[in-house]
Amino acid sequence: MTISATTPGIPHGPLSGTSMAGDKWDSIARYSLLASIFMSGWFLLRVGTVNFTFSDAALLICLIITAARGRLGAMPFGSLTPFWVTGLAMMLGGLFIGSIMNGDPLRWVNIALQYSVSFLLIPMVLMQQDDQARRIGPLLFMLGIVLSQIIGITVTLLFTPSDTLPWLGTGFYTGNLRLGSLSGEPNSNGAVISFAIPMLLYAVRQRLISLYLALACLLLLVWGLLLTASFTGFTATLLTVFVCLLLLGGFRYIAGLAVVMGAAFALFIASGAPLPKAFQERVGNAVESGDLTQAGTFTGRSELIKEAWTFTEQYSVIGMGVDRYRELSAHDNPVHNLYLLIWNEGGIIAFTGLILLLSLLCLMAVGGLRDRERGAPAIAVLLVFLIYTLSYPHMYSRMWVMPVMIMLALLYGPRRAADTPRGQYIYSTPAGPQQMPSF
Repeated sequence: MTISATTPGIPHGPLSGTSMAGDKWDSIARYSLLASIFMSGWFLLRVGTVNFTFSDAALLICLIITAARGRLGAMPFGSLTPFWVTGLAMMLGGLFIGSIMNGDPLRWVNIALQYSVSFLLIPMVLMQQDDQARRIGPLLFMLGIVLSQIIGITVTLLFTPSDTLPWLGTGFYTGNLRLGSLSGEPNSNGAVISFAIPMLLYAVRQRLISLYLALACLLLLVWGLLLTASFTGFTATLLTVFVCLLLLGGFRYIAGLAVVMGAAFALFIASGAPLPKAFQERVGNAVESGDLTQAGTFTGRSELIKEAWTFTEQYSVIGMGVDRYRELSAHDNPVHNLYLLIWNEGGIIAFTGLILLLSLLCLMAVGGLRDRERGAPAIAVLLVFLIYTLSYPHMYSRMWVMPVMIMLALLYGPRRAADTPRGQYIYSTPAGPQQMPSF
């Protein structure tokens, strides 16, 4: 009589080995994605001058494994996915036509790849993650930005801009004492801080972080925001916090915020501590006087916008092509307005595609208010993104898109792994005789 060494009900043999190997690859993909989220605001950490960051490297690992495992979601936005793909295709198609007619098609390839990764592949990966992974996504992004501020603040206390220039470049700590930290530029640092604060509110309400640690994170984020001396970042943060609290708890939360801010301001005045010089010059003076011309580079950006409107007379139908704006501009800079830049470089087709994409983002965020605990922070983060579309050129970098997609994934991803039907994947069975190589 032979006694089996295996336990009934527990998989064993070749299938068990294949399953265990597959689980290991899934874990690698999962942790690579979480690492990518954590570092997605660190644009300074990249390969030379190429727009390929450490976060992108981790994301690439996740994409390769997820695609090989057949886990890329074919319908990341559900029934809205065809409209989303149409909008992206229109935007890239318009830019392609403009590049063929008036520009350099090779430049379009880079832009198309960047936008496709950010606006299509990231949702396809994020939306099919289990609820636990998607719940901690905002927390990880926020902690990544907090760590960036810790590093940046420490550097400002110990070194001068001339000390950091050879090692960290001009954007980490600028000559006029503005902090760009790991985002690589002060204005983008202000943006990622604006993204992070609503995520901090979400993490506190979901009890993903203790109140004391949350207060420490908030202090570091506000300190970093002051050091960026970014008028757009400052106003975006105030507006999004107001909107988030209003949606979460109504005027009761707003009144509480006013009391806390009043107490903090009184303590600051009583301490006699000065505001950072750069913040006072670029933000404080504009707030005190109500004169926006004193707000950073407002005047220069206004001139670029005026110039962009004159270009639309010639390029409203067929655009000038990708990256051609910088060449044609008298200021040697692209217009710091995403709408006008896409319209001028891609014509009316690309502009219509952009409007469709942004409209769908708004529709999905507002629809998510059925769950206010997740929907309110999602709207706040999207509001930051929309504010910066008015003051930035192309926004395909992961530091812009990842925060928005993280919050939308909370609303539209499956609550359990079993909730994702196999038909929702691009293909439901992995290619080849085995799922993945065994370790």
